[in-house]
Amino acid sequence: MKFNDTAPVMAAVGGPPLWLASLAENATLEATVLKRPIEGRADILSVIKHAVSLYEFQHHSYRGVIGSGLYMESYRSQIQGMRIETVVIAHMNEQGKTDSVVINHRPLNAALLFSKLMWERVDERFRDCYLTGPEAAALNATSGAA
Repeated sequence: MKFNDTAPVMAAVGGPPLWLASLAENATLEATVLKRPIEGRADILSVIKHAVSLYEFQHHSYRGVIGSGLYMESYRSQIQGMRIETVVIAHMNEQGKTDSVVINHRPLNAALLFSKLMWERVDERFRDCYLTGPEAAALNATSGAA
């Protein structure tokens, strides 16, 4: 996984990332691991708390503003010993609030595992957003990502 492996690890910082700390009430979250977007600040925070708990660590190679109204962070981690890389792109509105977030996880087998584990952890009302164990296993088998 070249994108993060070639970049130096940044020093850890305390507190939530800028995009999360400034989340707008009507924000949307789209992600590789989701079947559909999550809408609204409260719902996004509800699923993010579970997502963060899956990471064994987060080694950032980048975090910061990348243009007018855009924020990016890139980090590598592990989930149950499996390497995973993540890129987050957030759009900040004119008031400086995050109104849209897209999270990309890779490689595919790690994203499938992430989605399955999220299905096991999230509130019942979010389960349809994630892959069940059998769905993740079928996709892994079909894609050759296992």
